[in-house]
Amino acid sequence: MLRHTSITLERVEKFVSDTYFTDVNIYGKIYPKILRHPLQLKVFHAPGRISYDEAMKGEYVETKVGESFGPSWSTHWFKVTGSIPPQFKGKEVHLLWNSGSEGLIWKDGEPLQGLTGGTWVDKRIHYRLTHSAKGDEKVDLEIEMACNGMFGVGKDGLINAPDPTRTFTLSQAEVAVYDPLAYSLYLDLIMLHEIAKKLHEKNVRGAQALYVANQMINIINVEDESRETWLKAKQLSKEFFSVPNGGAQHSVTAIGHCHIDLGWLWPYAETRRKAGRSWATQILYMEDYPNYKFTQSQAQLFEWCKKDYPQLYKRVIEKVKSGQFVPTGGTWVEMDGNLPSGESFVRQFVYGQKLYKQEFGIQATEFWLPDTFGYSGQLPQVVTHCGIKNFITQKLSWNNINKFPYNTFLWEGIDGSQVLTHFPPANTYNSNVSIKEVVNSSKNNKDKDRSNHSLLVFGHGDGGGGPNVEMLERLERVKDVDGIPKVEQESTAHFFSKVTPDKEKLLTWIGELYFELHRGTYTSQAKTKLGNRVSEILLHDSEFVATLAHLVNKKYNYPQDKLDVAWKYVLLNQFHDVLPGSSIGMVYKDALEYYGIVSKICHEIIDEAKDSIFHGNEKKDFAVINATSFDRTEVITLPDEFKKAKNTQVTFDGKSLGVVSSPSLGFSSIHTEKTSEEFFHKSSVSAHESNGVITLENSFVRVVIQSDGEISSVFHKPTKREAIEPGKTGNKFVLFDDIPLFWDGWDTEVYSLQKTYPLGKGKATLLESGPLRAVVQVQYPHLTQLSSISQVITLTATSPRVDFITDVDWHESRKFLKVEFPTSVRSPTATYEIQFGHVTRPTHFNTTWDMARFEVCGHRWGDLSEYNFGFALLNDSKYGYQCHRNVLRLSLLRAPKSPDDECDMGSQHFVYSILPHKGTLQESDVIKEGYALNYPLRVTGLPQHAAENLSTTFKVISEEGSKSVIIETIKIAEDKDGVVLRVYESLGGLAKFKLSSSLPFKGLVKCSGLEAQEKHLQWDRGVSEEITLTPFQVNTFKLLL
Repeated sequence: MLRHTSITLERVEKFVSDTYFTDVNIYGKIYPKILRHPLQLKVFHAPGRISYDEAMKGEYVETKVGESFGPSWSTHWFKVTGSIPPQFKGKEVHLLWNSGSEGLIWKDGEPLQGLTGGTWVDKRIHYRLTHSAKGDEKVDLEIEMACNGMFGVGKDGLINAPDPTRTFTLSQAEVAVYDPLAYSLYLDLIMLHEIAKKLHEKNVRGAQALYVANQMINIINVEDESRETWLKAKQLSKEFFSVPNGGAQHSVTAIGHCHIDLGWLWPYAETRRKAGRSWATQILYMEDYPNYKFTQSQAQLFEWCKKDYPQLYKRVIEKVKSGQFVPTGGTWVEMDGNLPSGESFVRQFVYGQKLYKQEFGIQATEFWLPDTFGYSGQLPQVVTHCGIKNFITQKLSWNNINKFPYNTFLWEGIDGSQVLTHFPPANTYNSNVSIKEVVNSSKNNKDKDRSNHSLLVFGHGDGGGGPNVEMLERLERVKDVDGIPKVEQESTAHFFSKVTPDKEKLLTWIGELYFELHRGTYTSQAKTKLGNRVSEILLHDSEFVATLAHLVNKKYNYPQDKLDVAWKYVLLNQFHDVLPGSSIGMVYKDALEYYGIVSKICHEIIDEAKDSIFHGNEKKDFAVINATSFDRTEVITLPDEFKKAKNTQVTFDGKSLGVVSSPSLGFSSIHTEKTSEEFFHKSSVSAHESNGVITLENSFVRVVIQSDGEISSVFHKPTKREAIEPGKTGNKFVLFDDIPLFWDGWDTEVYSLQKTYPLGKGKATLLESGPLRAVVQVQYPHLTQLSSISQVITLTATSPRVDFITDVDWHESRKFLKVEFPTSVRSPTATYEIQFGHVTRPTHFNTTWDMARFEVCGHRWGDLSEYNFGFALLNDSKYGYQCHRNVLRLSLLRAPKSPDDECDMGSQHFVYSILPHKGTLQESDVIKEGYALNYPLRVTGLPQHAAENLSTTFKVISEEGSKSVIIETIKIAEDKDGVVLRVYESLGGLAKFKLSSSLPFKGLVKCSGLEAQEKHLQWDRGVSEEITLTPFQVNTFKLLL
């Protein structure tokens, strides 16, 4: 017969179809005998997510197939009883259960296997009751039904906001005979069909695969009870899959994985159950497939499992010991790669690796972050500083403008640190081991000429689940098949052991891995981003003050347990769908609650530590606590005791202002009984109004505010430069259209810059005229028909920084609010703070790579500088920036409607600032002012003169007068044998310095980020030997007690 390729391909499709001709095809024979409705079902409508023991005490009522359960997020427990009929004797028997939702099978208090109902590809509705039935076994199980699907309960779509009224119907609860030979033939035919389609008829193996599949169908008689024709067909497929590859064929390492988003389209509480469902299933499969290896990241999941599923956790420990269950990643969660602070990045590893060491006696050897939305240029250093040399991700395959050029390469950070990096060429972390994905592991690999290996990460994910039986059976067939890459199941550590010898051949990517998609995540969910920033600062200050209390008062116990609780909440909320703002509203309700707990813990720690440091009965003086690495002189709000003091200023709301100075990482006193010179400052600020135009002026700047609140002039006196472009105005709010192509909460697209909306004008009113602070209030009662802004603009006597304290009542739909400052600066690049340093990015669209970065991430500041002059835009809680040519913008608020349809609606509070400066960024005080804006000086009562012995506690000494070395963190060591200092070089140059302390220490040790000792350094009479930091280098030191 003549060839008819397309017809034959479709013939094979129909013979394995679960929809067409199932009465006469091989799919219909996988379950040849199904006993309809033999089971007795009782249900308990639980009051929420409860434990197994609680569920067993519930009141159960009879139910049946066809009944529906809800609403969304509710839980229903079933008792499933019955028996296997005699006619099933000798057969493998399965339970088939489909509730259209997720579920978990229990037996005697132990979770056995997860269930995923519905009809999609992640469906998992069968559970093996017995390999070989005796014919009289009893079925006695419990099933916990969760009224949500694998991807939540989105209304009319995957990423929409949840529908709270969803119900789920129990459509199947049956006992069935399973025919393993029928399934084996079914899967053989599917894979032969995939090979034929992927390799095409012009390829020898593609043509052979289609021929074999057609012959098998010709041979098989689906009604053949003797199975003789089935076995003949099986022999044909066996012969095809037994033809080995040549020695030069591409090598694929396959590792099972279950990507579990800790919060996304479901709340944290449901994630804990997803872990139980997923892990129980995978451990069950490990018994049947001894070569199967499964990897799981995120130490948080292991902590949850230990608490929620203690019996399952014991089995996890056993499988970790056997090498089948492989903890990976080393971090507490798979965090966002842009937004957390540098210290948060380090703590992700500290807490993650600590749990792995304590629970399993191991530490992860690779950093695993497949699904975050871009990767900071400082991550390679953080990763290597914490003892990891290898990195796996794949998200940049989603880029929507430029294609990333490498798969296996060396990623070099801004300090020069390198990590061996691999992007799996199948471009997924949820592979189903299709032939297409296996072949693409070689075909798509851009570096196979340099390293002929790739990783395939398989298993259902995002919502959990993990690999299924079909995937594991596929791997059995493709170990070594001529025409497709060789596949072995091994760990990621094994994969990197094969790639490491090729390191010298690999190419290098330097700097950030910018993700050309999901740029809106720098801005979405403003309150969560504020909570993150504030929590990081509170933890920083808590550790500093508590460390000092521990050192000066032997009765004070360092509150490590409380700090651990707070840090774990912050690290959890940094998960890559939570902090970026791409989760449902329920997640943010939890996140804000956790930030509230962190705030309470930290304020309690600070208060208790202050009392311990400054112990005494009568609090007659006050201490100013400076937890930053900079000497500071600032205008602050004074305690009520100073309302009648001279040389203070009374604010428009009746408070007192004064100028105070405080040394770096230390304390200063302000005395209620001292003279009025206490608050004197050599310079002052003034303000005057003329024809509605208000001018603020101090010794550094003169700022002209128009009657509508926009700024027409910022004149910098030291350089005699105007910072605002002539004829333009700054502090101008701009409302952009913000309708992305698909991912609403995630994306803002470049075309949005082309469409703006008119905004209502503001009205400026002068409130304070100095001498310590000038204040202008600007009201925008009708910014739009729906939203309004109230803003307070301040300039103090001590700084050229102008603050914009802003409150917004926000009620928009798919709009993007930014504030812009057209500057007089010309530069092809702008500079933005990132973790432990900064990066430069283009201010032009010369290439598609430049244009793709139309929206970028920055932390406390962005700066545009030319020779001898610059202009910085600072903030207290924002992360999105944009700079095109000379216009510097800060992204303020978005209004996406999915997956949270209330994202950022209502009241919002934030502060941004401008800072004109002399010289380049490196010559300016931008970094110092960024810290000052974010880290407030703290004032506390104390006995007279109590702060004088703690004026400066730790200090950087530099003979060159360098201000580039910053002490970022001071804490008690994890093993409690010293004080840890984390320092970094902040300006991008070599720095030589010494550490000093007025406190008694026995010695100094250089450590890793995990605080493992590396090298003893000289420490003599409170001063270290000279230390060298290279540009943006991070070092960790331990001062020994």
